[in-house]
Amino acid sequence: MSKPSLFLDVAAQTVSVVGDDSPTVSVIWDRAIQKAATDNSTTGPTIASRAYGVLHTAIYEAWSQYDPQAIGTLIDDNLQVPISEVTDENKIEAMTYAAFRVANFLFPDQAAAFDAALTDIEAEFGISIDPTNTSTDASTPAGIGNSAAEAIIAFRSNDGSNQANGFADTTGFVPTNIGPTDLEDTGLVINDIEKWTPEFNASLGATQGSLTPQWGLVTPFALEIGDATRPPAPEPFLLPGVEADFDFTNGTVDLEPNDRFLNFVPVTRDLIGTVINPGFITQAEDVVDASANLTDEQKLIAEFWEDGGGTSFPPGTWMTFGQYASAEADNTLDDDAVFFLALGNAVQDAGIATWEAKYFPDYNYTRPIRAIRELGRLGLIGEENPDTGLFEVDATVRFQGTQTIPAIDFETYQEPDGDPSPPFPEYTSGHSAFSRAGAEVIKAFTGSDEFNQGVTFPVGSARFESGLTPQAETTLFWETYTEAANEAGLSRIFGGIHFDEGDINGRELGRVSGLAAVDQALFFANGGKRDVIYGTSRDDFAVEVGGNLTR
Repeated sequence: MSKPSLFLDVAAQTVSVVGDDSPTVSVIWDRAIQKAATDNSTTGPTIASRAYGVLHTAIYEAWSQYDPQAIGTLIDDNLQVPISEVTDENKIEAMTYAAFRVANFLFPDQAAAFDAALTDIEAEFGISIDPTNTSTDASTPAGIGNSAAEAIIAFRSNDGSNQANGFADTTGFVPTNIGPTDLEDTGLVINDIEKWTPEFNASLGATQGSLTPQWGLVTPFALEIGDATRPPAPEPFLLPGVEADFDFTNGTVDLEPNDRFLNFVPVTRDLIGTVINPGFITQAEDVVDASANLTDEQKLIAEFWEDGGGTSFPPGTWMTFGQYASAEADNTLDDDAVFFLALGNAVQDAGIATWEAKYFPDYNYTRPIRAIRELGRLGLIGEENPDTGLFEVDATVRFQGTQTIPAIDFETYQEPDGDPSPPFPEYTSGHSAFSRAGAEVIKAFTGSDEFNQGVTFPVGSARFESGLTPQAETTLFWETYTEAANEAGLSRIFGGIHFDEGDINGRELGRVSGLAAVDQALFFANGGKRDVIYGTSRDDFAVEVGGNLTR
C-alpha cells in the first residue's frame, strides 16, 4: 500500500493527492465537484465553497439512513432502512445517487465530470449507477439517494444564494466609489477612502463587478451569521470623534464641515494624528514594506495560495487536504461521510460569514492597492520626488525586483493578466477564514495537528515570474495544518491583497466556523445528542474531544 502525499501541478499551480489506493465514495465525489468548480468559468470562492458544503450534505443525508444512530440534516431518520439492508454496497449506491443528482444541480454544465465520477465508482467498487433512474422508492438505495437529493435541492434552491439567477446580486449593492475605466484611472471617483473601489481589469478591458454581495444572506449549516460572528470594525481613516469633509479628487479637506462656509485646505501630513488615523497609514505602509522585501519563498507562497480562476479556489485546496487526511488515516466510508460533511460545510459557512463582513455597510473596506495609491496621491505615504512632485515608495515590480515607484502605481503581486485586486471588499480575508476553518475540522477528526506535507517548485517554475523565480529549488513545507492555514493568510499580505487585520480577524472567523461545523456534523451523526459530543461550549469541545471522535 503506497503512502499518500501531495502533488503540485506546477503549470496550473493546483495540488492533488497521490498514493490513495482506496478512495472512499466521498473522496471520489469531492474530486468531481472540485473539477466542476475549476472548469466552470464563473464559479468564484463563494459559489465553490457552497458547492462543497451542499454536495457533502447530500452524500451524508443518504448515508445517514443506513446508520442506526445518525439522523439526516433534513429528513431525520424518516427513510431508515432495516439492519439487514445496511451494507457498504447499498450505502455507496445511495450516496452516489444523491451526489450525482446534487452535483448536476450545482453545476448543470459540468455533467462530464459527474459522468466520469460514476465510471470511477464502478471501477473502484463494482457498483453501476443508472443516471436515468430518478425513482424515490425508499425501499431501494437509488430511491433513498434520490430522495435525499430532492430534499437538499429543494432546501438549497431557496437559500439566499440566488442560484436560479446565476447567483446575481439581490441586495442592490452599489460601490461607494466609482472605479476607473482604464489603467490611467480615468473616471475614478473616490468618495470615501475607507471604502472598496472596483479596479480596472486590463485583460478584460472593463471595470470589475462585485462578486456575490448577497452571500452573507445565504443559509449557513451551523454558524450564526451577523452580529454574533462579525469581527470588530477595521481601521478608520479619521480618528474617532473627528468630523471632516474630504475632497479626494482635489486633495483638500474642510475641517469645519458643519459651518456654512467652505473652508477647504490642502491635505498634509500635519493632519496625521490629529485628524487622520495613523493606524490607517501604518497598515498601508506595512503592505508596501512586505512588497519591498519579498523573498523567492514569499513570492511562491503568494502564488501557491492565490487559488484564483482555473483552480478549485481556496476552499478547494482545503478539501484536497481533507482528501489527504482521509487517505493518511485510512478512513472508512462511514468516517468520511461525517468528516466531509463537517469539512465542506465549514468552508461554506466561513465564506458566508466572511462575505457578510465584507459587504456589511459600515465596513465595505478598501483594498490595499487603492488605499496605497490614494494615500500616495494625497502625499500621506512614501517620500516626495522633487523632480516629479510624486510621492514614491519601494515595492516589488514583477521581473524587476524592488524598485522605487510612484505610490499611485503600486501593484499587487498576483497572476499576470488577472484581476489587479479581488472583485470584492477587503475585510476580512476569505483565504484566512477558509483555511483556518478547514484546519480546525481536519485537526478535530484526525486528533492531531500534524501534517508534514509540502510542495516543491523547481528553478524558474513560477507562473508570476516565469523563468526567474525561484532562483533555487524551493519547498513550501507545513509541519501542521495550522501552519499551513496561517501561511495561506500571510500569502495575501505578501501579495498585497490584504492588511494584517483582515488576515488575523479572518483566521478567527475561520476558527469559529470550523468548530461550529464539527459540532453540528457530530450532532447529526450522533442522532441529535449534543451531550455525547462536548461539554458546554465549542471551545470545550475542541479541547475535550480532540482526537476521540468515535461514535
